Amino acid sequence: MRALVRFPAGAQERARSLIRRVDLSKAVVAGVAGALAMELLSIPLRLAGVAAIDLVGELGSILIPGEHAIGALGGLLAHAAVGIAWALFYAYFFWGRLKWPRVVQGLAFSALPAILAILFVYPQLKLMQAHETLARVRLTDFAHIPLGTLLSIIATHAVYGLVIGWLYRRPVGYPVGDKPAAPAAARDFERAPGHGRSRKNGFMFTTGIECSYPTIEKGRWRRDEMASALHYRNWQRDFDLCRKIGITHLRYGPPLHLTFPARGKYDWSWIDEPMAELEKYGPEPIVDLCHFGVPDWLGDLQNPELPSALSAYADAFAERYPWVRFYTPVNEMYVCSRLSALEGIWNEQRHDDHAFVTAAFHLASSSIAMTDCILKHRPDAIFINSESSDFTQPCCPDPDVQHRADMENERRFLPLDLIYAHDLGDSMKAYVREQGKTDDDLARFKQRKVPRRSILGLDYYEWNERLVDTQGRIRSLGELFGWYVIAKQYYDRYQRPLMHTETNRTGADDAPRWLWRQWHNIQLMRKSGVPLVGFTWYSLTDQIDWTVALSESLGLIFPVGLFDLNRDVRSVGLAYKQLIEMFSDVPEFRECEGLAKVMA
Repeated sequence: MRALVRFPAGAQERARSLIRRVDLSKAVVAGVAGALAMELLSIPLRLAGVAAIDLVGELGSILIPGEHAIGALGGLLAHAAVGIAWALFYAYFFWGRLKWPRVVQGLAFSALPAILAILFVYPQLKLMQAHETLARVRLTDFAHIPLGTLLSIIATHAVYGLVIGWLYRRPVGYPVGDKPAAPAAARDFERAPGHGRSRKNGFMFTTGIECSYPTIEKGRWRRDEMASALHYRNWQRDFDLCRKIGITHLRYGPPLHLTFPARGKYDWSWIDEPMAELEKYGPEPIVDLCHFGVPDWLGDLQNPELPSALSAYADAFAERYPWVRFYTPVNEMYVCSRLSALEGIWNEQRHDDHAFVTAAFHLASSSIAMTDCILKHRPDAIFINSESSDFTQPCCPDPDVQHRADMENERRFLPLDLIYAHDLGDSMKAYVREQGKTDDDLARFKQRKVPRRSILGLDYYEWNERLVDTQGRIRSLGELFGWYVIAKQYYDRYQRPLMHTETNRTGADDAPRWLWRQWHNIQLMRKSGVPLVGFTWYSLTDQIDWTVALSESLGLIFPVGLFDLNRDVRSVGLAYKQLIEMFSDVPEFRECEGLAKVMA
């Protein structure tokens, strides 16, 4: 099966020109190592009689004329500093912008400092060593560089490029099995006033802390968006930013891979203080217990132990934090299954239908088991089952194209059909049977009594609408029908109260316009009689690498947050604040009838 296009055509290429997060420690190490490698290459060349450049000696002789140990040390430090400066330039402005192997990227980059060294640096060093009061500089001076010196400059810089290309990689995330720095300790400060957890039946004006944590590179590298977006360091400030703009509810996902390090073992130190802050000051958390990844010891979504393990985790979580009422047991089950088992991007990185069906059934089973465990501790818990609101349009009446579009439009419902005990369509029944599922497997889901306090959360982005072209390929269509039309399809199928649980867009002008366009969809849906209980701009801060679906560790900043990574408000943050102020005290939003019925 061809890969699903999650972003508009050309978006990944444009994304590579975005500003990025840089791992300063890796860049420093790469720069120093590259500089040392240059020197180690130049030494044997000089010993062999080649008129190779001696940058350390040249720099040292400027500090102290002649050969001197202190001068040599100073020259070495100066050379290392220059190596670091170029490595930082590489990391910020060059690395990852080309789809080349990293050593090739480094080698290509090395041409820039090599050319500058030939044209300016080497001639300038020679002039500085002349110790003359007056010297004449000509543009042709570089032409008189000895051939051996010229070739050595090119060769040593090539080695420098190869070294930094090899060493500088993966600026975000960490190896599976490792951990990021622990969250900052709680501190006392003057908090912004907010709604806190006091507005019981009010419409949910929501944002979220982006908390995805899938693995990539065949399970070797962990993506951790909370670490990448600096939430562990800034969690108190992040919660206070929510209060400052009037957020009432916060989608918040504890890092499952860190808080659940082994079966029967839990490390709540990652979230005890953040959860205490939310309990006391708000906003009300909607807790995502599983968000696109699983703990190291569980492996991936193909593990049949997933439902029992995650239900045990949900049981332990609900017991420790009994005050939490809103839950999303498993976020976007369809998207997680598809990108992990059909698209080959995350976790198991498979490309087959059997793996997709297995993953979807495991996640649906996990969601149900987790829900049952939570209800034992909190019978009045409310479950917001968030899923991507997808739609695929055929481009023409060709039967194969029509069939492909129909298949995609049925498959999008599979995990929700399972947890909501809804009959699968005939084509989807045949599909899952082909992948080894039996009628008994389906019957177990169909017999489920769905909790009354279940809300269908639907996420919407411009890439949610897709087109099947004449070659059977799926392409991004952009916003054609919009959230209202697609969400209505889901509502008609499941008849559950709705919540708009994710949306965003980049751009100082486009993002506020998109915010209001989505809000008008909300208003239209409410006027049509559909019980709609909340709206979400996702996320609070900018995200990292979502323009490439977290498939690579590039450090690309995706500027879709209400605040940037410096925690400065964006235009869409101000627009959302205005929207909340405008509507939060309107009677129909101050007392949301749909939410009141759910919570009764």
